[in-house]
Formats: sequence, structure tokens, C-alpha cells
Amino acid sequence: MIENLFSKLKLVINLTKEFIFLIILLIIFFIIMTFFGHEKQPHLWAIALILFSITKIYFLVSHTFKKLDKLIENNHSFNHILLLLGTIISIIIISFAIDYLCISEIYPEAFSGISYNQPLLFRFFNLLYFSIVTFTTVGFGDITPVIPAAKLITVFEMMSAFVVIVFVISKYFKNNY
Repeated sequence: MIENLFSKLKLVINLTKEFIFLIILLIIFFIIMTFFGHEKQPHLWAIALILFSITKIYFLVSHTFKKLDKLIENNHSFNHILLLLGTIISIIIISFAIDYLCISEIYPEAFSGISYNQPLLFRFFNLLYFSIVTFTTVGFGDITPVIPAAKLITVFEMMSAFVVIVFVISKYFKNNY
């Protein structure tokens, strides 16, 4: 019982450190982008953000599969798998919301349905909502990407959602049943 609790706690601590590291990287990217005047070369900053998103997806997916393999190898409970899945989903949703915030700073017309005259925090919450709607494939349509860079980053989130949900769950059930 105590060993199981310790194992869950260790998993949560490791995932929390990774989550904080990723969010700090995204915030640093946002600050650097703002400090160095993204208005002068928006295409360069958009390409940097897209490359960052691709790298982030690769890291998250490969890292998730490695952690899943370890959990399966050590015969952890389904609750551990759900904890991993929930944490990875949260990381993906929040990190893409920050990506959307960055692209909306680079191109103010990147999304329709977003008011750009509101404070940054309100815009972030609207883009967090958009990220959740995109990840869950609900797609209400009240906020939509307009420019190609925003559409591409949105597609990256959709692909991440599919890979994480479908492949992680299928990998777990393949190894356990």
C-alpha cells in the first residue's frame, strides 16, 4: 500500500517537473519573442514557434511511450496509467494554449472569435478554452484559426490528441489483455 502510494507520488513529481520545465520554456519563448520585436519579422517567429511545437510533440509522445513502457513493465495499476494519461493531456492542452497565445501575438488576425483588445490573461483563457475544444475534437467553431501558421499548430494539437489517446490506450490493452 505504502509502496503503491510512493510510486504514484514519484510519478506525479516527475511529471510535474517536466510540465513546469515545458511551460517555463514556452513562457521564455513568449518573453523573448515580445522583447525582440516579433512585429518586425513575424514569419521568422512563426517558423520558430512551429519548429518548437514539432519538437514539443515529439518529446511528449516519445516520453509518454517510454513512461508507459516502464509502467507496464513494472505491472503498475490502471490508475497509474490514467494518472500518466491525465497529466500528459493537461500538459498538451496548456502548452498548446501558450502556443496559440504566441501565434496570436505574432499575427493579431490569427484567430477569429478572439478579441485582441482584452488583457493578455483573458485572451489566454479564451485560447485555453480553444485548446480544450480542439483536443477533445468538439470544435464548436466560435474560435477558429484563420492564418496558415495557426491552422498548422491546431493540426499538431489534433494529431497529438489522437496519438496520445488512441495509441497509449491501445498499447496498454495490447500488453495487458
